[in-house]
Amino acid sequence: MQESQLFKDLAPLFIQHHIELLPSKQTYLAMFKQILNHFGSYTLKAITPLEVQSFYNQKAMATSYSNANRYLGIISKFFNCLNDWDKYSGPNPCRKVKKQSDPEPFNPHPINEQEIKTLLPYLSNETRPCVTIGFYTGLRRQELLGLRWENIDFVHRTIYIPKTKTKNSRTLGLTGDLEQILQGLHPQKQGLVFAQVTEDKLKYQLNQAAEKSGVGHIRPHDMRHSFAVNFLNRGGSLEHLQRLLGHNKITTTQRYLRFKTGEIASKMMVMDGMIPLDIVRGNL
Repeated sequence: MQESQLFKDLAPLFIQHHIELLPSKQTYLAMFKQILNHFGSYTLKAITPLEVQSFYNQKAMATSYSNANRYLGIISKFFNCLNDWDKYSGPNPCRKVKKQSDPEPFNPHPINEQEIKTLLPYLSNETRPCVTIGFYTGLRRQELLGLRWENIDFVHRTIYIPKTKTKNSRTLGLTGDLEQILQGLHPQKQGLVFAQVTEDKLKYQLNQAAEKSGVGHIRPHDMRHSFAVNFLNRGGSLEHLQRLLGHNKITTTQRYLRFKTGEIASKMMVMDGMIPLDIVRGNL
């Protein structure tokens, strides 16, 4: 009898006991309503892996795989909740659906040290330290805006970054410049370091400063790209950069090598001296 129930008959239960309890439910609810429009008249038994795969593929083609993955996650949660609430005893049809990832675009716009110095004066006083630390550390936007005082250790000179995109935590070193910037913000025992800087404010400030300074368009994530390139150009190693950026694979970090000044030429320098140039000139 459970499996013969219609999807739409159990949807209110899922909304009340799951979606309504979420901190940010508007987007989640809107996506679930689209799922409800599609599967509403299906019995639970009729929602097979093939039916879900078809819905998944439609969403992926219309938008993106990452967006389709979010829809798939909601459908899977719906069946898991029904199972937990003893409202459904069948298998979760999402388990056999094949997920895919969108090709990761890599269109960075790193800026060099001189461009950074030109950009910073055009930022507001409350945003400038945040952006400066972004250029100094390569933190992702959510990591930077989520930086907390309790994760900064001035004694052991470390900055702890909790699990984020790659699900791995990491620890950065607290350099002298970083310490001076942070000390100037009047350290607290706990709380957000940049509580007054929102995502929208950061994006707006960078756009305005880039335009006024003549640096050109720059996104918040370009601070991370700029850190990577400037770190390599200052002599930092690729292996250390991988750890600082929190990349799981060295191949992800290697993409920055094409921006490193003289990188290809420097790799070829090992060949210098192999053949005496006077032989080439014919001065025997």
